[in-house]
Amino acid sequence: MHPVEDSPCPELNCPESEQIALPDRCCKVCRGHDFCAEGNACVEHSDCVSREAGASCSCKDGFRPLRDDSAYCQDVDECAEGKHYCRENTVCVNTPGSFLCVCRGGYIRIDDYSCTERDECATGQHSCDRNALCFNTVGGHSCSCKPGYSGNGTRCKASCEGACHNGGTCVSPDTCVCQQGFTGDRCENDIDECAAGFVECDSRATCVNLPGWYHCECRDGYHDNGLFSPNGESCEDIDECGTGRNSCANDTVCFNLDGGYDCRCPHGRNCTGDCVHDNKVKHHGQIWVLENDRCSVCSCQSGLVMCRRMVCDCENPTLDQFCCPECDTRLSSQCLHQNGLRAYASGDAWVENCQQCQCLRGEGGLLAAVLPAGGLRLHRGARGGECCPRCVADPCQADAARDDVARTCVDGRGVARPAAPPGWSGARCTLCRCKNGHACCSVDPVCL
Repeated sequence: MHPVEDSPCPELNCPESEQIALPDRCCKVCRGHDFCAEGNACVEHSDCVSREAGASCSCKDGFRPLRDDSAYCQDVDECAEGKHYCRENTVCVNTPGSFLCVCRGGYIRIDDYSCTERDECATGQHSCDRNALCFNTVGGHSCSCKPGYSGNGTRCKASCEGACHNGGTCVSPDTCVCQQGFTGDRCENDIDECAAGFVECDSRATCVNLPGWYHCECRDGYHDNGLFSPNGESCEDIDECGTGRNSCANDTVCFNLDGGYDCRCPHGRNCTGDCVHDNKVKHHGQIWVLENDRCSVCSCQSGLVMCRRMVCDCENPTLDQFCCPECDTRLSSQCLHQNGLRAYASGDAWVENCQQCQCLRGEGGLLAAVLPAGGLRLHRGARGGECCPRCVADPCQADAARDDVARTCVDGRGVARPAAPPGWSGARCTLCRCKNGHACCSVDPVCL
C-alpha cells in the first residue's frame, strides 16, 4: 500500500479576513466564491445561484419546480391560472416562461397587454405611477402596480418581504437601503466598527460599539478635555492626587501617574498599605463586594483599590446567576425574539430597531438603553433621517444646537475642513463631516 498524499489547497487571491471555511470542504474559499462555475445539477429551465456556502438551483421566471431542489422546472400556464395581465379585447396565449396577449379581431395593440382604438397609455396621457402598468379601457384607462409594488396604481410603493429593519428604506422590490452603521439584506445587522477594524482609537481611549454607531471612550484614568475628538485624542490624564480621586491611606503619599496613580510610603516609615474606599478604611489584602453592586468585587493592594466584575465560571456550583445570566441554561430562562420566530438563551444580546436587547433570565426581549460610561442620558427621539437615539453630551449628535458654519474642523491629515456638506472620507468606509467644530464620523454600509 502506498500512502495517499494530501493535495494542497489552492492559493486564494483574497485577504485572510475574506476567507471562509465550509463544513463539507477541506480547503477555504474566498467570500463571494462562484460555486456555480464548479458545475451544477440545474437542468430544465433552472438557473444556478451561487450563495454564501454553496450553489443552489432556482427556477427561471415563469416556471415552477418539479422537485424540492428546483433542478427541474415546468412552465407556469399564466393563462389557465389567471396569472396574466391581458385586458379586454385580447386573448391570452401561453408561451414557455411567459404569455402573450393577442388582440381580438378589429382591435389594434396599444401595449403588451391591451388592444383598443384609443391609446392614452401609449401617448403618456395617463396618471399611472412610473412603477405601474397602464391599461387602456374604452373611454379611458386604468393603472395597476407592477409585481413587487403595492398601491392604487397612481401611487405605487416598493414592497420588501419582512420589512427593512433599523431605519432601512425599501427602494425597490426586496431591496433595502440601510442607515449608516447597519448592513444585511434587511439591514438587520449592526456593523461592529470596533471589531471590523474601521476605527483606530488613541492609546488613551478604547472603541465602544453601539447600535448603528461607535465612539472612542476615554480609558480609566483619563477624561475628555471637552474637544470630543472622534479618535480619543482629546483624552487627558486625570490627576487623581490633585482632585482627591484616590484611595491612598493617610500614612502614604499619592503620586500621579499617566492614566493612574501610586500610593508611596515615605522613606523611614512602616506604612500599612491600607486603602480608603467610600470613606471607609479597607486593609491591605482585604477583598469585599460592593454594597450597591453585588456583581463587582474590590480588593485593596498597597493603598490601591481595584474593582472588577465577578468572573463567571459556569462550572462553579456556588455561582450567583444574577451576575452571570449566561450560565442559566434553563428553558424557562430563554427569551423569544420580538418577531416570535427565534429564541435566545439567557445572557444573549441582539440589536432590534436601533436598540440593544438582552435576554435576562427569561425576561423576553428586555430592551436595554445603551449608554457610554458616565450614565449619559438619551434623547427621547432620534434626529431626522436617523432611527437611533443619541447621547445628549455627544456634540456630534446634539440636536438642540444649530450648526455653526463659521467653525472648521481639522481632519487626520491636518487639513481644515468647512462645516458645509458633504464632508470627507476618513478611515476606510468612514464618512466624516464637521459640526460645531467637531469631526463627526460614521461607517458607510454602501462601501462595505
